Amino acid sequence: MDKIREAFAPLGFCDLRVQEFGSPQDVLVRFENKANLQDAQQMIAWRVAEALPGVQIRRTEIVGTRVSSELFRNGLLTTGLALVAVLVYIWFRLEWQFGVAVVATLILDVTKTVGFFAVTQIEFDLNSVAALLTLIGYSVTDKVVVYDRIRENLGKYRTMPLRQLIDLSINQTLGRTVATSLTVILSILPLALIGGEVMRGFGLAIIFGIVIGTSSSIFIASPILLFLGEKRLRPSQTHAPQPTARAAAR
Repeated sequence: MDKIREAFAPLGFCDLRVQEFGSPQDVLVRFENKANLQDAQQMIAWRVAEALPGVQIRRTEIVGTRVSSELFRNGLLTTGLALVAVLVYIWFRLEWQFGVAVVATLILDVTKTVGFFAVTQIEFDLNSVAALLTLIGYSVTDKVVVYDRIRENLGKYRTMPLRQLIDLSINQTLGRTVATSLTVILSILPLALIGGEVMRGFGLAIIFGIVIGTSSSIFIASPILLFLGEKRLRPSQTHAPQPTARAAAR
Protein backbone atom coordinates (compact mmCIF):
# COMPACT_ATOMS: atom_id res chain seq x y z
CA MET A 1 0.00 0.00 0.00
CA ASP A 2 2.93 2.33 0.58
CA LYS A 3 4.07 1.76 -3.01
CA ILE A 4 0.60 2.62 -4.26
CA ARG A 5 0.57 5.84 -2.24
CA GLU A 6 3.97 6.76 -3.66
CA ALA A 7 2.71 6.07 -7.18
CA PHE A 8 -0.29 8.35 -6.72
CA ALA A 9 1.60 11.15 -4.98
CA PRO A 10 2.86 12.93 -8.16
CA LEU A 11 -0.67 13.09 -9.60
CA GLY A 12 -1.80 15.57 -6.94
CA PHE A 13 -5.02 13.80 -5.91
CA CYS A 14 -6.71 15.12 -2.77
CA ASP A 15 -7.91 12.98 0.14
CA LEU A 16 -6.09 9.85 -1.05
CA ARG A 17 -7.11 6.74 0.89
CA VAL A 18 -5.56 3.30 0.32
CA GLN A 19 -6.95 0.40 2.34
CA GLU A 20 -7.47 -3.35 2.24
CA PHE A 21 -10.63 -4.49 0.52
CA GLY A 22 -11.68 -7.93 1.70
CA SER A 23 -8.25 -9.56 1.69
CA PRO A 24 -4.59 -8.43 1.93
CA GLN A 25 -4.22 -8.97 -1.82
CA ASP A 26 -7.15 -6.64 -2.65
CA VAL A 27 -6.74 -2.91 -2.23
CA LEU A 28 -9.30 -0.13 -2.52
CA VAL A 29 -8.05 3.32 -3.56
CA ARG A 30 -10.22 6.41 -3.15
CA PHE A 31 -9.29 9.95 -4.05
CA GLU A 32 -10.80 13.26 -5.04
CA ASN A 33 -9.87 14.58 -8.46
CA LYS A 34 -10.09 18.30 -7.75
CA ALA A 35 -7.54 19.06 -10.45
CA ASN A 36 -9.91 17.60 -13.09
CA LEU A 37 -7.11 15.65 -14.74
CA GLN A 38 -7.93 14.36 -18.22
CA ASP A 39 -7.59 10.62 -18.84
CA ALA A 40 -7.30 10.04 -15.11
CA GLN A 41 -8.16 6.35 -15.44
CA GLN A 42 -5.30 5.69 -17.89
CA MET A 43 -2.89 7.59 -15.65
CA ILE A 44 -4.00 5.57 -12.61
CA ALA A 45 -3.58 2.26 -14.45
CA TRP A 46 -0.15 3.24 -15.71
CA ARG A 47 1.10 4.43 -12.30
CA VAL A 48 -0.15 1.33 -10.46
CA ALA A 49 1.25 -1.04 -13.11
CA GLU A 50 4.63 0.71 -12.87
CA ALA A 51 4.70 0.51 -9.07
CA LEU A 52 3.42 -3.08 -8.86
CA PRO A 53 4.06 -5.15 -12.01
CA GLY A 54 1.39 -7.77 -12.64
CA VAL A 55 -1.32 -5.90 -10.72
CA GLN A 56 -4.88 -6.19 -11.97
CA ILE A 57 -7.36 -3.32 -11.80
CA ARG A 58 -10.72 -5.03 -11.42
CA ARG A 59 -13.05 -2.06 -11.25
CA THR A 60 -12.96 1.70 -11.64
CA GLU A 61 -15.85 3.89 -10.53
CA ILE A 62 -16.33 7.62 -10.90
CA VAL A 63 -18.85 9.49 -8.75
CA GLY A 64 -19.46 13.05 -9.85
CA THR A 65 -21.51 15.84 -8.33
CA ARG A 66 -24.48 15.00 -10.52
CA VAL A 67 -24.48 11.34 -9.50
CA SER A 68 -24.10 12.28 -5.83
CA SER A 69 -27.01 14.73 -5.95
CA GLU A 70 -29.20 12.19 -7.73
CA LEU A 71 -28.34 9.51 -5.18
CA PHE A 72 -29.13 11.85 -2.28
CA ARG A 73 -32.39 13.03 -3.87
CA ASN A 74 -33.56 9.54 -4.79
CA GLY A 75 -32.64 8.28 -1.33
CA LEU A 76 -34.72 10.98 0.34
CA LEU A 77 -37.61 10.35 -2.07
CA THR A 78 -37.54 6.62 -1.35
CA THR A 79 -37.45 7.24 2.40
CA GLY A 80 -40.33 9.73 2.15
CA LEU A 81 -42.49 7.31 0.16
CA ALA A 82 -41.76 4.61 2.74
CA LEU A 83 -42.93 6.95 5.54
CA VAL A 84 -46.15 7.72 3.63
CA ALA A 85 -46.81 4.00 3.12
CA VAL A 86 -46.26 3.41 6.83
CA LEU A 87 -48.70 6.20 7.71
CA VAL A 88 -51.40 4.69 5.47
CA TYR A 89 -50.81 1.21 6.89
CA ILE A 90 -50.97 2.32 10.51
CA TRP A 91 -53.99 4.57 9.81
CA PHE A 92 -56.01 1.62 8.51
CA ARG A 93 -54.72 -0.84 11.08
CA LEU A 94 -55.09 1.42 14.13
CA GLU A 95 -56.52 4.84 14.92
CA TRP A 96 -55.06 7.96 13.34
CA GLN A 97 -53.37 8.94 16.61
CA PHE A 98 -51.20 5.83 16.35
CA GLY A 99 -50.27 6.64 12.74
CA VAL A 100 -49.22 10.20 13.49
CA ALA A 101 -47.15 9.07 16.47
CA VAL A 102 -45.40 6.36 14.43
CA VAL A 103 -44.54 8.63 11.48
CA ALA A 104 -43.32 11.44 13.74
CA THR A 105 -41.08 9.02 15.60
CA LEU A 106 -39.82 7.45 12.35
CA ILE A 107 -38.82 10.88 11.03
CA LEU A 108 -36.75 11.38 14.18
CA ASP A 109 -35.18 7.92 13.81
CA VAL A 110 -34.25 8.55 10.16
CA THR A 111 -32.82 12.03 10.80
CA LYS A 112 -30.75 10.74 13.72
CA THR A 113 -29.34 7.97 11.52
CA VAL A 114 -28.50 10.46 8.76
CA GLY A 115 -26.81 12.57 11.43
CA PHE A 116 -24.84 9.49 12.42
CA PHE A 117 -23.51 9.30 8.85
CA ALA A 118 -22.62 12.99 8.95
CA VAL A 119 -20.80 12.80 12.30
CA THR A 120 -18.86 9.61 11.58
CA GLN A 121 -18.17 10.59 7.93
CA ILE A 122 -19.27 7.14 6.73
CA GLU A 123 -19.83 7.11 2.99
CA PHE A 124 -23.49 7.55 2.05
CA ASP A 125 -24.18 5.13 -0.82
CA LEU A 126 -26.83 2.65 -1.91
CA ASN A 127 -26.03 0.47 1.10
CA SER A 128 -26.82 3.44 3.32
CA VAL A 129 -30.21 3.91 1.63
CA ALA A 130 -30.89 0.20 2.16
CA ALA A 131 -29.94 0.61 5.82
CA LEU A 132 -32.41 3.49 6.25
CA LEU A 133 -35.25 1.52 4.65
CA THR A 134 -34.40 -1.52 6.78
CA LEU A 135 -34.50 0.63 9.91
CA ILE A 136 -37.88 2.03 8.95
CA GLY A 137 -39.29 -1.48 8.65
CA TYR A 138 -37.74 -2.62 11.93
CA SER A 139 -38.84 0.49 13.82
CA VAL A 140 -42.40 0.17 12.54
CA THR A 141 -42.55 -3.49 13.61
CA ASP A 142 -41.30 -2.62 17.08
CA LYS A 143 -43.80 0.18 17.53
CA VAL A 144 -46.72 -1.86 16.17
CA VAL A 145 -46.01 -4.53 18.80
CA VAL A 146 -46.27 -1.94 21.58
CA TYR A 147 -49.33 -0.27 20.02
CA ASP A 148 -51.13 -3.58 19.55
CA ARG A 149 -50.73 -4.27 23.25
CA ILE A 150 -51.98 -0.76 24.06
CA ARG A 151 -55.05 -1.28 21.87
CA GLU A 152 -55.66 -4.68 23.48
CA ASN A 153 -55.42 -3.19 26.96
CA LEU A 154 -57.77 -0.35 26.01
CA GLY A 155 -60.55 -2.90 25.70
CA LYS A 156 -59.38 -4.94 28.67
CA TYR A 157 -58.93 -2.16 31.22
CA ARG A 158 -61.72 0.27 30.42
CA THR A 159 -61.39 2.36 33.57
CA MET A 160 -57.60 2.57 33.76
CA PRO A 161 -56.13 6.01 32.94
CA LEU A 162 -54.29 6.14 29.62
CA ARG A 163 -50.96 7.04 31.22
CA GLN A 164 -50.99 3.96 33.45
CA LEU A 165 -52.25 1.79 30.61
CA ILE A 166 -49.35 2.84 28.34
CA ASP A 167 -46.85 2.12 31.13
CA LEU A 168 -48.41 -1.31 31.64
CA SER A 169 -48.27 -2.08 27.92
CA ILE A 170 -44.61 -1.04 27.63
CA ASN A 171 -43.68 -3.23 30.60
CA GLN A 172 -45.53 -6.18 29.09
CA THR A 173 -43.68 -5.90 25.76
CA LEU A 174 -40.30 -4.73 27.09
CA GLY A 175 -38.78 -8.21 27.39
CA ARG A 176 -39.74 -9.12 23.84
CA THR A 177 -38.44 -5.80 22.49
CA VAL A 178 -35.05 -6.04 24.20
CA ALA A 179 -34.58 -9.70 23.23
CA THR A 180 -35.40 -9.00 19.58
CA SER A 181 -33.11 -5.96 19.44
CA LEU A 182 -30.18 -7.82 20.98
CA THR A 183 -30.67 -10.73 18.57
CA VAL A 184 -30.58 -8.43 15.55
CA ILE A 185 -27.56 -6.51 16.89
CA LEU A 186 -25.63 -9.75 17.48
CA SER A 187 -26.39 -10.90 13.92
CA ILE A 188 -25.31 -7.57 12.38
CA LEU A 189 -22.23 -7.07 14.58
CA PRO A 190 -19.97 -9.35 12.46
CA LEU A 191 -20.73 -7.20 9.39
CA ALA A 192 -19.59 -4.10 11.26
CA LEU A 193 -16.43 -5.75 12.61
CA ILE A 194 -15.17 -8.04 9.84
CA GLY A 195 -17.46 -7.27 6.92
CA GLY A 196 -14.92 -5.10 5.17
CA GLU A 197 -15.22 -1.54 3.94
CA VAL A 198 -18.31 -2.24 1.84
CA MET A 199 -20.48 -3.65 4.66
CA ARG A 200 -18.99 -1.82 7.64
CA GLY A 201 -21.05 1.33 7.12
CA PHE A 202 -24.22 -0.71 6.60
CA GLY A 203 -23.64 -2.71 9.77
CA LEU A 204 -22.84 0.32 11.93
CA ALA A 205 -25.90 2.19 10.63
CA ILE A 206 -28.16 -0.78 11.39
CA ILE A 207 -26.79 -1.15 14.93
CA PHE A 208 -27.16 2.57 15.62
CA GLY A 209 -30.67 2.61 14.14
CA ILE A 210 -31.82 -0.38 16.19
CA VAL A 211 -30.72 1.29 19.43
CA ILE A 212 -32.44 4.53 18.41
CA GLY A 213 -35.59 2.78 17.16
CA THR A 214 -35.98 0.65 20.27
CA SER A 215 -35.52 3.58 22.64
CA SER A 216 -37.86 5.81 20.61
CA SER A 217 -40.66 3.23 20.88
CA ILE A 218 -40.57 3.68 24.64
CA PHE A 219 -39.52 7.28 25.23
CA ILE A 220 -40.96 9.11 22.17
CA ALA A 221 -43.73 7.17 20.42
CA SER A 222 -45.67 6.36 23.58
CA PRO A 223 -45.61 9.94 25.00
CA ILE A 224 -46.78 11.28 21.62
CA LEU A 225 -49.67 8.80 21.71
CA LEU A 226 -50.49 9.93 25.25
CA PHE A 227 -50.52 13.56 24.13
CA LEU A 228 -52.73 12.94 21.09
CA GLY A 229 -55.08 10.31 22.49
CA GLU A 230 -55.61 11.19 26.13
CA LYS A 231 -59.02 12.72 25.42
CA ARG A 232 -59.94 10.54 22.42
CA LEU A 233 -58.74 7.03 23.21
CA ARG A 234 -59.66 7.29 26.89
CA PRO A 235 -62.34 9.98 27.28
CA SER A 236 -63.20 10.94 30.82
CA GLN A 237 -66.27 9.34 32.21
CA THR A 238 -69.26 11.62 32.23
CA HIS A 239 -70.95 11.90 35.54
CA ALA A 240 -74.69 12.13 35.79
CA PRO A 241 -75.90 15.49 37.01
CA GLN A 242 -76.80 15.62 40.65
CA PRO A 243 -80.44 16.47 41.40
CA THR A 244 -80.93 19.93 42.75
CA ALA A 245 -83.22 20.60 45.65
CA ARG A 246 -86.00 23.06 45.12
CA ALA A 247 -87.83 24.76 47.87
CA ALA A 248 -91.56 24.93 47.46
CA ALA A 249 -92.83 28.37 48.02
CA ARG A 250 -96.37 29.13 48.97
